[in-house]
Amino acid sequence: MPEKKIHQPHDKLLRSTFEVPENASAFFEAHLPPHLPKRFEWDSLKVLPTSFITPQFAASECDLLFSVRFGKREARIYLLLEHQSSEDPRIAMRLYNYIGRIWERFAGENPPSVLLPPVFAMVLVQSGREWKTTNQLADLIDLPAGSTDALARWQPAFTFRLMELFKTPYEDFGGTPAGILALRALKAEPVDELMGEQVWDEAFMAGISEDALEPILRYVLNSQADPSVFLRKVNSIHAAPLRSHTMTLAEKLIEMGRTEGINQGLSQGLSQGFSQRFSQGLSQGQILALRQGILRILALRHGKVSGEITSAVGLIADEARLQQLLDHAILSTSLAQFAQAL
Repeated sequence: MPEKKIHQPHDKLLRSTFEVPENASAFFEAHLPPHLPKRFEWDSLKVLPTSFITPQFAASECDLLFSVRFGKREARIYLLLEHQSSEDPRIAMRLYNYIGRIWERFAGENPPSVLLPPVFAMVLVQSGREWKTTNQLADLIDLPAGSTDALARWQPAFTFRLMELFKTPYEDFGGTPAGILALRALKAEPVDELMGEQVWDEAFMAGISEDALEPILRYVLNSQADPSVFLRKVNSIHAAPLRSHTMTLAEKLIEMGRTEGINQGLSQGLSQGFSQRFSQGLSQGQILALRQGILRILALRHGKVSGEITSAVGLIADEARLQQLLDHAILSTSLAQFAQAL
């Protein structure tokens, strides 16, 4: 399927985990209304493109669309992860529009004689507090008093499954070990529990592949302000083989984050340096690379970087000093702490 641009670490974790049909089908089987899973043929589940559904909301949500056999027919399951800071009271209307787009795409690919597939919509809410938003479209329609019965039958009716991670106990998540750990991490992040034992469940961690464990560790590392705390947590794993394996993976992720920052800056710096003599351009490119790497790492770890820090880093031309500051950026627990090192 076409790659959809991913803006948030939440998106990366959800997508990398539940694009695996095994993880998705086990999750749905555990968390859909009880009467539905018995009707679906889970071995037929496959992922479909969603880029045509939610382009205007891409920065605040991640969505996945699946097709699955439903008896002799084919159904659609639409999974939406909401991680906005405030809830959307009209999300039922938004989902209703999304389903319309799913049907439009289907109608364009099939003759009129083929009936539209049923669509089941499910919303995962990643929030630190309970939502009060309705999951029924009918609740958003203002019907005049005394005319409800007469008008209601002419209005669209739609209900979606709302699953609030905040309200779901860690032990109630079902599915594969990879899916359960991903859901636990998404639940833990808004309430500052990513270093808790429910996320670092060794029984689940030992039961998943490196490819499945990596996005979970990357998500925790990206959310944890201090890499040394993260590494201490990895080192506290009781089972020696799992501890060694996870530590190697964690160190690789930390180094990858550092390298990505340097490479991006190096690319930008070299593009500016080629207008000068090659040797001067290369040296300038390395300096710009380090500056860019420092600022990128700070932004990824702590959010928006102030103009004062940006200006101060931009004035430093000593490569050794910039290397020191790059290490400070990786290990800093806050922008204020990094500023003290300048």
